[in-house]
Amino acid sequence: METRVIHHILSWIRIMRINSKAFTIIELLFVIIIIGILATVALPKFSESYKQSLISKAQSKVSAIRSGLQVYKNKHILQGLPPYPTALDSDNNHLFDQVLPSAITPGTSSGDWQKIGTNQYKYILNDGYIVFRYNNSNGQFSCDPNLSSDSSLCDYF
Repeated sequence: METRVIHHILSWIRIMRINSKAFTIIELLFVIIIIGILATVALPKFSESYKQSLISKAQSKVSAIRSGLQVYKNKHILQGLPPYPTALDSDNNHLFDQVLPSAITPGTSSGDWQKIGTNQYKYILNDGYIVFRYNNSNGQFSCDPNLSSDSSLCDYF
């Protein structure tokens, strides 16, 4: 049914175009309506894709932090030292430098990390944030659903 209607409209537009050298107001309105419909369908999909890419980026970094904690633990156990660092970073401008080869510089935009307290970190999304806690007694780096903007975000970690 829809394809017949579109076909009929396009046939009508072709007939109109034969008799005219310029676009009619109906043709312009029709194109604007189609662009509006496509935009309302595409924009929510784009927004969700962007959020998923930020979550994937966070998952990758959290995995690297956890792996770095394991390397730190193994190295320090062999040396007879405490297995876990007391803090993941040496200062607030070089996050995770105790367990990652390259420190993360904190920021305020989507996809950035912030230190929000002793052994607490925030990962910023475009419409919220995820809070992580580091427990230096057992080496756990985990998502805190009570402090995150949406507790279901912790399901990804």
